[in-house]
Amino acid sequence: MDDEERRALAAWIAEQAGAQSCEILEARQLSGGAIQENWLIQVELQEAGARRRLDFVLRADAPSGVASSRSRAEEFALLEAARGAGVAAPEPYWLASATGPLGRPFYVMSRAEGVALGSKVVRDESLGGDRRALAERLGRELARIHSIRPPREDLAFLGPAPQDPAAAFIASYRQHLDELGQPRPALEWALRWLERHQLPPPADITLLHNDFRTGNYMVDEEGLTAILDWEFAGWGDPAADIGWFCAACWRFSRPDLEAGGIAAREDFYRGYEAASGQRIEAERVHYWEVAAHVRWGVIALQQGRRHWSGAEQSLELALTGRIAAELDLAALEMTAPEGRAGAGDADRSSGPPLSIAERPDGQELLTEARRLLRGEIMPQLRGDLRYKAAMIGNAMGIAARELEAAARADEPAAVETLAAAIRQGDHDESAELHRLLCQDARSRTALANPAALEQHPKGR
Repeated sequence: MDDEERRALAAWIAEQAGAQSCEILEARQLSGGAIQENWLIQVELQEAGARRRLDFVLRADAPSGVASSRSRAEEFALLEAARGAGVAAPEPYWLASATGPLGRPFYVMSRAEGVALGSKVVRDESLGGDRRALAERLGRELARIHSIRPPREDLAFLGPAPQDPAAAFIASYRQHLDELGQPRPALEWALRWLERHQLPPPADITLLHNDFRTGNYMVDEEGLTAILDWEFAGWGDPAADIGWFCAACWRFSRPDLEAGGIAAREDFYRGYEAASGQRIEAERVHYWEVAAHVRWGVIALQQGRRHWSGAEQSLELALTGRIAAELDLAALEMTAPEGRAGAGDADRSSGPPLSIAERPDGQELLTEARRLLRGEIMPQLRGDLRYKAAMIGNAMGIAARELEAAARADEPAAVETLAAAIRQGDHDESAELHRLLCQDARSRTALANPAALEQHPKGR
């Protein structure tokens, strides 16, 4: 944020707060927020002869985004609705449009104290207080979110509620894959499984947070302080939020703790059922856990594309794109066929092992790592150095392993043909193709994140 933006923002805050003047003492971009930008804004307001210091968080549009992300005005309305339902969400104060002081949409909300970084929350047991109580509290918070039901005039921008959320999910994520232009046979396999095992619509359609997980709530030493990041909210099956929270991909270093890496699933369920008065259906949650890995896989690919398309060069986005391999593997392990491959399957799926190209590739990662090192870190050698240095080491490790392996990827046309055939149902229950897909996903995961193979949960 340059000096001109700071002056314009200070004048705008003074006007919104009804103050005589406003001085911005600090404007610092916060870590996290890979899809949007979050800024800590410390101000001093001059009001009727007295001076008052306040801390806010300013949430603004990033240079590029993902297709399903809500606008800042929509997020603002969602925060108002959530707080009206008793959810521990930050308080939204003021909203600015693209014609406002920063030239892009943003809103200002209260600052919550604590830590949100998922890996740290899971690892540091001094955070969050009693972990069983924390999981139960999170279950109650989610139930409050689900108490918001359509129709709601203040949430009209969410559109009509889907009559069949599962069918809508499958259609939407197939469309996302088509728009990405990156054939992903493993995700096509999982989407086909969701289609073949589709459950009837839920009894109730509710508001979904759609990113309710460890990493998107804040805790201090005592417990929960805020539910964050409402940019994906929409109407749907409440079990989808439960499946997302419990999905293996959001347990970080504790795959054994099925409630977000912090507690047993039963602790989370207990809080939800007590607050909602509804019994949780295990089969329905399992279905949405499979969907969670598909969804996060697609989002990871979208994030990677933001980098390699040139829309927003970022090593963090590039590395996020490479998470897709382990998400492919998780989705495959949860959807393994029962029994052996059927007659005729061997002709379709036999042959050399699959080798699907990833994007960004190792050379692109090395290029971006060098750009970050030379263009940002070396001139500063302070502040964010430790975090960026860790990302550089990660990227260079990926690139080195990938180049050493020197695996030749299948021709794009062949991979695209295979993905299309899976979508059409040509390989349903093919144990041999499933084996090859798993083998390929494991190989790509070994290049991108070898540690994930050690902790990777097996499918049920």
